[in-house]
Amino acid sequence: MEDFNECIPPKRAALALCDPGSPDHVKFFCNSNLRKRFQKVVAIITEEITLRRTVLEHPLGGPNHVVNLVVGTVNSTLESLPSRLLNTHTGVLCDRNALRSAFWNTQKCKRLLSSVTTCPTTLRDNIDNTVSTYFEYVTLSHRWDKEDPLLHHIQGRVIYDMNPTAKGLKKLREFCTAARNCGYLWAWNDTCCVDRDAEEELRNAMASMFSWYRRSALTIVYLSDVSRDDTLSSSAWFKRGWTLQELLAPRKVLFYTQDWSLYKDSSSLNHKDDDAVLTELEATTDIARHYLTDFNPGFDNARSRLQWASGRETTEPEDLAYSLFGIFSVNLPFESGESAENALGRLLTKIISKSGDLSVLDWVGEASAYHSCFPAQIASYGNPLSGPPPASHENEPQTSLPNTSELVEARVKLLNSLSALKHPRFNGKKLRLPCIVFQVTAVELETMNIQTPKYVYNIQVEGLLPFKITLPHELKDTSRPLLPFVLIRPWHSKLLGSSIEARVSDKLDARLTQPFSALLLEEQSGNYYKRIASSSVIVARSADVASVFKGKPKTITVL
Repeated sequence: MEDFNECIPPKRAALALCDPGSPDHVKFFCNSNLRKRFQKVVAIITEEITLRRTVLEHPLGGPNHVVNLVVGTVNSTLESLPSRLLNTHTGVLCDRNALRSAFWNTQKCKRLLSSVTTCPTTLRDNIDNTVSTYFEYVTLSHRWDKEDPLLHHIQGRVIYDMNPTAKGLKKLREFCTAARNCGYLWAWNDTCCVDRDAEEELRNAMASMFSWYRRSALTIVYLSDVSRDDTLSSSAWFKRGWTLQELLAPRKVLFYTQDWSLYKDSSSLNHKDDDAVLTELEATTDIARHYLTDFNPGFDNARSRLQWASGRETTEPEDLAYSLFGIFSVNLPFESGESAENALGRLLTKIISKSGDLSVLDWVGEASAYHSCFPAQIASYGNPLSGPPPASHENEPQTSLPNTSELVEARVKLLNSLSALKHPRFNGKKLRLPCIVFQVTAVELETMNIQTPKYVYNIQVEGLLPFKITLPHELKDTSRPLLPFVLIRPWHSKLLGSSIEARVSDKLDARLTQPFSALLLEEQSGNYYKRIASSSVIVARSADVASVFKGKPKTITVL
């Protein structure tokens, strides 16, 4: 009876193939064409009944165990994929239920379910390989167009049968065709495979975007503004915010020009393996080759990652920070209506809190309302990192100070004080910043331009050579006997690199004798400080050998 009940829905489906209004509806079995189609449905039902009966008759470890393994593998695989994929052969958009059904109806699945092996590892590997290969998909990276179809435009329809008058639909069809020609069954496009009217789904998609591009078998980059004779640098695709992760995340990328021909008619299966294309990509993006070919998300070289995004734009200003969440592998919420400054501030807070990387404080421009140590916009990271790189290489040349008794004592004292400093951390929006503090002793206005506005000051600091600084605003309280300004050198134990104890003092000498990127701060009430944003990088230098140890290591609180 159970088998009979399972047959009823498919039989009704077969009956529905007839026009209900036809007078021959009751006699539809007499129609030869319908009879053949009905027999095909019955054959499928019979095969399914046989399979289920076999499963029930075998103990655990037999086909029933295989079914459980396949079901579990399919479900876990689908959980890691986008919630909808386009079938490149049929042109139909499939949700996870449809994707699951599609796999169960394949010969590959049937062979898995009928497989018998005495080696569990071999069986599991076979299932994993079969399922992962079947669900390989291609992602599209492109510049959005107002004519791009959305989910409701293509849901329940065959894209190959739709009128391709809109160039957005033509792009979608060409993308699916290109993916199919590359040998892939499934394709994903961010414009139509995500329900943008469902806020929760959209947020989940934004948070998963990096991983979806990373897991893709191939990413097709469509450069709608590049002809056969153009270069990559001529495309606006390289100026968009979200396309940065779409370039870095995939391991396999192919660039297509506006007529859907491969860039430079390359025969390469992966432009990330094409030396000529990689050379052009390096020049266009200012991203080193090893990042382009083998990028790992995280906090390493955080300042450079911010610089990569500094010249890019997004339709929504806050999206520029959101587009970096995957690149830094941070799990932060996407907040509706959030300002760009707030989004960037949350990202930078997470970077410092998790990594202690203070290079993100190296910027010039307008300060953020979120925190005085952060810039108002990512564009402030457009300049390369100032000052010397971290001392982390064992074979780097070292500069040693004279080993007089006074200097040895001062070095030991300073090293002990620096070792006692804790890592930078945030308490709410208050930054506990370990640093070496130098007192500003004199401030003199040299020139000013109220219209610009631009104020150039000569600054004198205890233990450091005098320097000039350009500010977008005028400094107050410059005539007080004890000025409220300090110059700081942000400090982290990583600045000395990893080394054996005997060489720590040498590394300290090398670090302290080099020019360094400094921050100008103003003391506030309650023993707090605020950073004074400058229009140029502050590069400070020790006045002499003895002055190297003039600074005071301490942890200050910056608002």
